[in-house]
Amino acid sequence: MKRKIVCCAAILLVLSILAVTGCGAAKPATYSSESSQNDTAVRQSLGLGQPAPEITLTIPGAAPGATTAPRTYAPPPVVVTTGPNAATKSSGSAGAGQSSSSAPVQQMIVRTGSLNMVVDNIPTAMDKITRLAADLGGWVVSSNKYGTGKTVSGAISIRVPEPAFSGAMTSLRGMAVEVTSESITGQDVSEEYSDLSARLKNLEAAESQLVEIMKKAEKVEDVLAVQRELTNVRADIEVTKGRMQYLEQTSSTSLISVQLQESSLDIELVAGTRVARTGDTIGFSVKITGGIAPFSYKWDFGDGKTSVDASPFHTYNSTKSYSVSVTVTDDRGNTATVTREDYISIMPGWSAGDVGKSAWRGFVGFGRFLYSVLIWLGIFSPVWIVGGGIAFLIVRRRKKKAAARKAAGQQTP
Repeated sequence: MKRKIVCCAAILLVLSILAVTGCGAAKPATYSSESSQNDTAVRQSLGLGQPAPEITLTIPGAAPGATTAPRTYAPPPVVVTTGPNAATKSSGSAGAGQSSSSAPVQQMIVRTGSLNMVVDNIPTAMDKITRLAADLGGWVVSSNKYGTGKTVSGAISIRVPEPAFSGAMTSLRGMAVEVTSESITGQDVSEEYSDLSARLKNLEAAESQLVEIMKKAEKVEDVLAVQRELTNVRADIEVTKGRMQYLEQTSSTSLISVQLQESSLDIELVAGTRVARTGDTIGFSVKITGGIAPFSYKWDFGDGKTSVDASPFHTYNSTKSYSVSVTVTDDRGNTATVTREDYISIMPGWSAGDVGKSAWRGFVGFGRFLYSVLIWLGIFSPVWIVGGGIAFLIVRRRKKKAAARKAAGQQTP
């Protein structure tokens, strides 16, 4: 590539000599090529190598006394693509280092909204939000419903045209029993879009220059080097165009995310344990679904004691089963009550007297067991006697027969 640039400079030099000679010019002429440090760096980044060295040519035969000042011919424009804020820098007849200015870009604002709402019915509210987006010329980005039974919550995100953003937010507020939180954010992307436009213009100019260079390249290595740079430039063009299209879409439509919670109040009573001993402390809590915070509580532990804490602790002092109930009231006056019958069972606690009583009860129980065994043995004693006698006679008879067979065997010679 360096050889190619030197050849181009040489051809330009020969043409200049022929032009001066043909016109009969007798004035000394000086041709120079100047480049700034920025141009050198850019040429290196594009694989174009160093700029051509300064060439000074003096034509002999100039008229005596001619003092025409040397003329300066600037190099071709150099495209700068070192960042998103890059601009085309070129050197022309007015001098090097001038930057091209792009036309002003219309202000582009990306607005997003977020709402946390309490509604009467989540499926119905999600259907209304879907129809709202369609009526405004937008669409649903995502829609999800969580939970089963009474424990249900939902989330939906929509995009609407930017001019309809304020109206959409107003309509969404009208669907809610209460809006628990709301946020609106805006981001000005005008400057970024303007920078991307300038970058795209520079990249396209670089692409055109590389195409022209490749047409004039003769050696395979030169063609491959230019093709490699051309591929990189075209990849940057695609990325830049994609980002610009994204900014155009996000600024022309606004994203609204809505979190939904039902206003109907549902609660579930939970205890740390259901079986304890006298003197133990049990913690209670309640799981709340729906409703509007803040909540108030009223507990009844079944032993005449109450509490208004959200998660109270209670100690039972008598051994029995207790029913526990709790009533929850939300900020709008909606109430829900849960009662668990015989929910807590209290067993006797530990004491020395209780241990002694338990040991005595165990001893008495063992004595009763032995007494019962003796009674059963006495009742069935005739059976044991008759059975034992029969067994004794059978054994004795077998022994006599065995002795008789043995004696008969000894008498036989």
